[in-house]
Amino acid sequence: MRLDEAALDAYTDQFEHDAFRHEVLDHYDVPSDGGDFARWLAGEPDPSPDVIGPWAQWVRAQRQRGASVRRLRVLTESPSEYLRFEAAWAYRANVAAGEDIRVLDLTEQARPLGLDLREFWLLDGQRAAVMTYDDAGRFLYADTIEGRAGRVIRRSADIAWAAAEPFEAWWARHPEYHRARV
Repeated sequence: MRLDEAALDAYTDQFEHDAFRHEVLDHYDVPSDGGDFARWLAGEPDPSPDVIGPWAQWVRAQRQRGASVRRLRVLTESPSEYLRFEAAWAYRANVAAGEDIRVLDLTEQARPLGLDLREFWLLDGQRAAVMTYDDAGRFLYADTIEGRAGRVIRRSADIAWAAAEPFEAWWARHPEYHRARV
C-alpha cells in the first residue's frame, strides 16, 4: 500500500513493542524542522532537550507503556552540515527522551553483508514502510511491506543494529563534528 505523510504517521503509530527507524539520507527537508536547521546554521545556542517537543512526548509515552523506540543512522561519508545539526540538536534530545539511537559509520567499518540502504520504519519486526524522498530530501511517499516480504528489511535492521554503536559513544568520539562553542 502506498502512504502519504499523514497515512505514514498513522501507520507508524500502530505498533505493540518496537518502532525502528532506519535513516540513510544526508539531508531532510521536512516541515517538522520548524526552522531549527537554519537557527543552528546561524549559530544559535543549543536549545533545551524540549526542542523536539511533540516527538519527545511521543517517545516518552511509548517508553512508559513498555515499548521501545529505536533509530539507526547509517553514515556512508562524513556527516553533512544537516547531519551534524541533527546529531547536536535532535539526537541528543531524542536520547534524553528515551529513544535508543545507534550510528553505523561506514567510513570507519566495512558495510555489513545484507545491509539495506533504503529509508524505512520497521514496526514490531513485522511491518515495514519503505520511504521515498526527492533529491532535496522532501518526503514523497512510503510503500508498506508486510509478512514474508518484510524479511529482508527485518534482517537488514538486525544486522545494522548489531554492527552499530550507541549514538552517545559515537558522538563523544567525534568532537570534530561538534559545532564550535562560542
